[in-house]
Amino acid sequence: MAARLLAAVCLALSLLGCASSSPRSPEAALTRLIEEAVAGHSASDQYQNVDPVDEDTIRQFVYVEEWLDVNGESVVGVRPGATPIEGSFRFTRSADGRSTYLISYGWPGPQVRSRVLRPAPGSKIMLLGWSDLLPWEQLGAVCVIETPREMADEENHPCKQAFVFKIESPR
Repeated sequence: MAARLLAAVCLALSLLGCASSSPRSPEAALTRLIEEAVAGHSASDQYQNVDPVDEDTIRQFVYVEEWLDVNGESVVGVRPGATPIEGSFRFTRSADGRSTYLISYGWPGPQVRSRVLRPAPGSKIMLLGWSDLLPWEQLGAVCVIETPREMADEENHPCKQAFVFKIESPR
């Protein structure tokens, strides 16, 4: 998994290579990595030879690497979700189809409310970087996930910028 995470970081950095369209900030580099995963583009070994040499690239590398340490499984070796975008949410799914990842740009607040997400009964939902399962329910066309109360305080967030909720279908 560490090699796959490195490949994803290197993909993000390789995307910086186009001078005219290169992200200017670590946040933009992470957004680009997420959007590439949602579009079905995965990191591969061809990006492992990127060498961050300047201060801005190193800052971007560290920022993306820290996010990937918590959330890498949502963007490495995944496929786009059946409906990949809903407002500020992005969706990917594991290669085996058993897990769906809801990536929220920004903290969603006390609840995640999605019309796209339809977990099977018995599914487990967790916030990557948080140890407890999250309560959820399907209310008609809307899936409602309760976020941990402790996360109301930004300093308790497991990462920055984009938060990943993993929906694991029952076996």
